[in-house]
Amino acid sequence: MRRLLQRKPKSKMGTHPCCVLPVVVGFGTIIMFFVCYIIAVNNNHTVKNFPFISDTGVHPPERGIFTLSLNLASFGGLVMMYLRYCYIDQREGPALLNKITLGVGILVCLGLMMVGAFQWTTMLTPHMVGAVMAFTLGIVYIWMDTIITYKLQPLSTSIWAFRVRLLVASLATVSGGVLFVFGGIIFANDTYMYEVRLAAVGGEWALGIGLLLYIVTLCVELKKVKRVDVLLDISGSFNITNNLHELGATRVIANHVHDIPE
Repeated sequence: MRRLLQRKPKSKMGTHPCCVLPVVVGFGTIIMFFVCYIIAVNNNHTVKNFPFISDTGVHPPERGIFTLSLNLASFGGLVMMYLRYCYIDQREGPALLNKITLGVGILVCLGLMMVGAFQWTTMLTPHMVGAVMAFTLGIVYIWMDTIITYKLQPLSTSIWAFRVRLLVASLATVSGGVLFVFGGIIFANDTYMYEVRLAAVGGEWALGIGLLLYIVTLCVELKKVKRVDVLLDISGSFNITNNLHELGATRVIANHVHDIPE
């Protein structure tokens, strides 16, 4: 006599598509960097051997692609960082550190938009301000998020996520140090050795790619998100309860009777 083995029905609520946002933002921006590089080199708009990232977005048509990609990355980064903030808040992570991290992330995205909007050949000051914001505060952001990851394990994240982020944050910090040291030498002197420029360019590319790869790792926690609710409070009478980290809302609508004058 054969036994019929019945499988338990799987839950219909799967992973929310928001988990792919860090992957799209991270890898998509890296790909666009190299697309701009190829177009700029083929049009003889920049040097073939290791130009700065900003050198690949100075002239059209690559300038439009460069600006658009950074703007899209900034917008996607803002959405992703807010989702990350909500996830940590739902998981009862460090509240103050979580808020500060979100604020730093917003400034990073603002700096990234400034880099794309202001080319260094025509508007050097705002371009450099945006670059310093994006790179310096970007390093601060990933280290603060690494600390949060450490505090969330093992229940809300994995030890491997923490180790990978710690490694990426360390390499990005070293790359940033190389960029700032040798980049400072370039801006402070009219003449410098080719090796100095090569180190600064390598540090910039390594730092930029490192920050974007760190963003990709954030998909690990977002894969656990089952639903994203957007609540629009019109009447001001929402009753919001938090039950097992699931947000539920009941809307109360008050009926108003208006006398129509004759």
